[in-house]
Amino acid sequence: MSRFLILVSVAVSLAACGEQQPVGIGHLGIPIINGQTDSNPAHNAVIAMTFGQYMCSGTLISSDVVLTAAHCVEGYSASAYTIYFGSSVYSSTRRYVSDTLVHPYWDSQNLINDIAMLRLSSQAPSNVTPIPYLPHSLGISQLDVGGILEYVGYGEDEYGNAGSKLTVDNALDWVCTSGGGCSIGNGGWAVSNSICSDQSPGGPCEGDSGGPAFVTRSGQEYVAGVTSYGDQNCAYFGCSTKVDEFESFIIDFVGGELGASCAGSAQCNSGYCVDGVCCESTCPGECEACNVGGNWGHCVQVPSGTPCPDANLCDGTETCQGGLCSPGQALDCSNSNLCTDEACDPASGCLYNPVTNGTACLNSNVCDGEESCFAGMCRSGTTLDCDDHNPCSDDSCDTHLGCSHASVDDGTACGGGFCGAAACSGGHCLATDSGACDDQDPCTDDWCNPDSGCEHETRPDGYACGECMMCLEQQCVEAPDCGGSGCGCSHSSNPAAGAGGLALLLLAMLLWRRP
Repeated sequence: MSRFLILVSVAVSLAACGEQQPVGIGHLGIPIINGQTDSNPAHNAVIAMTFGQYMCSGTLISSDVVLTAAHCVEGYSASAYTIYFGSSVYSSTRRYVSDTLVHPYWDSQNLINDIAMLRLSSQAPSNVTPIPYLPHSLGISQLDVGGILEYVGYGEDEYGNAGSKLTVDNALDWVCTSGGGCSIGNGGWAVSNSICSDQSPGGPCEGDSGGPAFVTRSGQEYVAGVTSYGDQNCAYFGCSTKVDEFESFIIDFVGGELGASCAGSAQCNSGYCVDGVCCESTCPGECEACNVGGNWGHCVQVPSGTPCPDANLCDGTETCQGGLCSPGQALDCSNSNLCTDEACDPASGCLYNPVTNGTACLNSNVCDGEESCFAGMCRSGTTLDCDDHNPCSDDSCDTHLGCSHASVDDGTACGGGFCGAAACSGGHCLATDSGACDDQDPCTDDWCNPDSGCEHETRPDGYACGECMMCLEQQCVEAPDCGGSGCGCSHSSNPAAGAGGLALLLLAMLLWRRP
C-alpha cells in the first residue's frame, strides 16, 4: 500500500472518535485540488457518507441505491452509515442504510474491483433524481482519452475543511483494462478496470473516495467512474473504478426494480425503461414521466411548466399545465433588418435569408447617402458633400431635402482676394474697391475675377474713348471729322454705333494716300 493513497477523509467533526482506522486507509490532510462549489441541481444525487470517524462520497443511481467504493464499505455494518443529501453535511437531509454489498472479488491489497453499493432504508428526498451508471454498451474506451470527466465529492478543500460538495473537471488520460494493470505517468500504476487522470488542472483527493466521475453521452450524464486511489500527495494522478465493467454486479443488487436507473428495457423487471429509470409502464401521456422526484418508477404528472414540445418549432414551445400539453406562443421571426427575408422552418425555427446584394435599404436621412444591402447587412452610402466652395453661402444638409445653400448677409467679409479686400453681395464675393482693377487704359474693359484676379479685355476699334477720340488698334486716337459737325461726335460705348463712320474714315484714308 506504500504506492497509493485511498481517498478517505477522517470525519472528526461528524462522527465519534475511537474506532480503529481500517487497514491501508491513510489520511494526510491533503486539500482537494482546485475544486469549486457544485451548485448543479442534477448533482443532488451525489451524497456524503460517514461511518465511524471516516467520510466518503457516493452517487444515488436508483431510488434507494448508492454506488460507492469498496474500501468505504468493507468492514462496516449497514447501521454504521449516515447518508447526507445536500451541498454540505452541516445543512443536509439524512438517510440511513439497510443493506450493503461489496464486490465479491474486492482485493484490498492491490485495490482491484474497488466498488460497492448501499441500499437506503427509505427513499431519497423528492428533490433528488438518480443519475444512472454507465452501461457496458456505452462504456469508456481509448477513444474517450482526452475527453472531459467531471469529478464530484465532499473531500477537503484548500483550507483543510471537509464536508462541502465540490466539483472539478479534468481530461481522461489513461484507460486500463489489462488484467495485469497498466503503467501511467510519474511512476504511477493503474490497476485493471481503472480510468485515470492527471491532477492538472485539478482532481479528487481525500474524502472524495466513492464519488463519481461523470461523463455525458448524447446529453445524458452517467456515472462512469468511482473515485478509488491516487498518489500520496494527490499531485500526479487519480484513478477511478471503471463502472461499465461492473454492470452485472450492479444489476444484481439494484435488481431491475422500479425506479432503478437503466439504459434499456432488458435491465428492468417490468420490461420498461422510461426516462432513464425502470418504469411500471410506457407512460403514454405527453405530460407524464417516470423519474419525477419521490415517484421514481411510477408514471405521474410532471410539474406545470415542463416542456412538452411537438415537432414544429414555429408554433412555439408547448408546456404541461395541469397534466395537459398546452400550446406555446408562435415564434415571431420579424426583425428590423431590411436586408433579410424572414421565414420559419418547423425543424430549425426562424430563418433570415439575405436579399439580393445591392437592394436599397434607405434610412430616413438623405444626408448620409444611399444605403444598400450586402450579404444580409445594410452598408452605408457616400455622405453628401454640400460644400459649394462659395464663402458667401451657408451650406447645410436637411435629412429630408438634402443640400441647401443660403446667402450670407451682404457686407459679410469674404477675405482678401486677388483684387484686394472683398465682401459678400447677393451671395457673391466681390471686391470692395470698384477701381482696384482700373489700368487707366480707356481701350480696355476692366473687371475683377474673384478666382484669378483682375482681367482686362481689349475694346473693339471705333470704341469712343473720349471726346472726338476712338480706339484703334488698341490705341485711343483722335477720331476723324465727325460728319462735319466738328468735334461733336457721339460718345456711345456701343461699338456698332460708329461702324458706318469708321468705314467712311478708312475709305477716306485710302483715297488720301493715293498719288
